[in-house]
Amino acid sequence: MRYALILALLAQIASAAPPTTCGNTGDYERALCAYQKRSFAEAEAGFRTLAEKEERDAISIRATYFLARTLMKTGRYDEASALLIRIYSMDQAFYETWNVDFLLGECRKALGK
Repeated sequence: MRYALILALLAQIASAAPPTTCGNTGDYERALCAYQKRSFAEAEAGFRTLAEKEERDAISIRATYFLARTLMKTGRYDEASALLIRIYSMDQAFYETWNVDFLLGECRKALGK
């Protein structure tokens, strides 16, 4: 009986649709949707456009974060590291809250540093 309940719960979880931003409008949302779909070239282009605006608003900071993550997914750890360090200068609270230091460590580990 216990195993049947566990299997039923697992089946229910497996059939649930994953959370997504696809369908939302806006440049950030489109880039995030591309990231979720693993269309990294499209995601990179979208996030880069937003990140290069040199603004320090929430969208620019998040775009910089996800651009760095996109670069990590494509093995470009040097570029990702520079962006992660840039986030610290943009918004230290975001850096700490989003655990950016961990990602920077992952980049350094991948680069053998």
